[in-house]
Amino acid sequence: MKFNYTALVLAFLIGVLIFISPPFVMSLDISAFIRIPMLCMITLFFLLHVVKKKKFVYFYLPFISFFVIEVFYWKMTGNSLEGASYFLTYVILIISVLLSIHRIKNCKILIVNFYFWLILITSVLCIISFLAFNLNLLPYSYRPIGGDEGYKYFYFPILGYINAKNFDSTVIGRACGYLFEPSYMGWFLTANFFLISKFLKNKKKIFFVQLIVFMGALSTMSTMMWLVFFIVFGIATLYLILRWAGMQEKMICMILFVIFFLGFMLIPKDKIIESLGPSSSDDREERVGVSFLLIASASPLDLLLGRSPGYLEKKFDKGESNQIIKLLVENGIISTVLVLIFVIYFTYKSKWFMIANLLFLNSVVILFTPLFMFNILICKWLNEIEEGSNEVSMK
Repeated sequence: MKFNYTALVLAFLIGVLIFISPPFVMSLDISAFIRIPMLCMITLFFLLHVVKKKKFVYFYLPFISFFVIEVFYWKMTGNSLEGASYFLTYVILIISVLLSIHRIKNCKILIVNFYFWLILITSVLCIISFLAFNLNLLPYSYRPIGGDEGYKYFYFPILGYINAKNFDSTVIGRACGYLFEPSYMGWFLTANFFLISKFLKNKKKIFFVQLIVFMGALSTMSTMMWLVFFIVFGIATLYLILRWAGMQEKMICMILFVIFFLGFMLIPKDKIIESLGPSSSDDREERVGVSFLLIASASPLDLLLGRSPGYLEKKFDKGESNQIIKLLVENGIISTVLVLIFVIYFTYKSKWFMIANLLFLNSVVILFTPLFMFNILICKWLNEIEEGSNEVSMK
C-alpha cells in the first residue's frame, strides 16, 4: 500500500503530539513552546480543510461559537485562560479531524494502525515490567518524576515506570509504563481491550491479542481497572442472556441503561473499592467534597458556564480526579452535556468500549488529551470500517 507524504507527516505529527502531551510522562519535560505550536499547527491544517464545508458552518460552528462565548465569560470573571485555550483548541481539532480526515488519503489507516501497535506494545511492556519488578529480575532504580510533589516511582529503561504500593504486608509494583499513573494505563488498556475485535478480523488473532491486552491491564493493578472489568463483563453477560431469551435490541439497551444508572447510583462503591485493596479513594472523596461545595455555592451563570478549565488546580493546588465533576465545576452544565454527547456519539456502536470510558471518567482526568480524543475517533472509524465504508487495514 502506498501512502502519500501528507498522510505520513500528519500521522507522525499526531503521534508526536500524543507522546508529548499528558498523560505521558514526557509532557513534563517538553516545553509548552514546542507543544502549543505543534497543537496549533495540526489544528490549523485540519481546520483549513473544513472551514468552508456546509456541515461545519451550519452544524459545528454554532457549538464552537458557544465555547468561544464561554471563554469570554471566563475572562470577564477574572479566571485564567491558559486551560481555556487548550480546551477551545482541542474542540476545534477534534471537529476538524472528524470532518476532514477522509480527504487525506490513508491518514485514517495510519492513525488506526499506530494505535493498534501502541496498545499491543504497551501491553507487552507492562506485563514484562510487572514480572521483572515483582520477581526481582531486573535492577530498577528509584526515580521520582515531577519534582518533590510528584510521583515516587521506580524506573527501568524501555520498560518505563513502576509504582510500588503496599497491599497488607506485601509490596506490589504496579506498571504504568510512561504514563503518569497506573490508573491512566489501566484506563488505556482496559477500555481498548473492548475495542481489539474491531482492529482485527481473524478470530484466533483477536483472542491472542485480547489476552495480551487483558494481562497488560492486570499488570497495572489499578483499582478502577478491576471495577470496570467486573461491571462491563457483568453487563455483557446480562446482555447475552436477554438476547438468548429473544428480547429486542432496543429493549435490552434500555433495560441495561436503567440497571447501569441505578447500580452506579446505589451500589456502595467505597466498600467495593476498599475490598479490592489500598487505593486513593479517601483523597478522591476529599476532592469531590470540595467540588460539590463549589457547585452548591455557584451562581446560576457559573453553574451553566463554569469557572474555566484549570480553576480547581489554581484555586486549591489540587485537581479533581473525577472528570465529570471537574467538567461541571470548570466548564459548566451546558459544556458537560455537550462533551458527553460527543463522547457517546463517537463510541455508542462499540457499547462495551463506551461504558468502560464513561466509568473511567469518574476516576481519571483524560478527556482533553490527544490520547483520549483520537482513541474515541478511532472507535468511530473502526465502526465505519466494520460497516464496509473503508478498506480493512489489518487481516
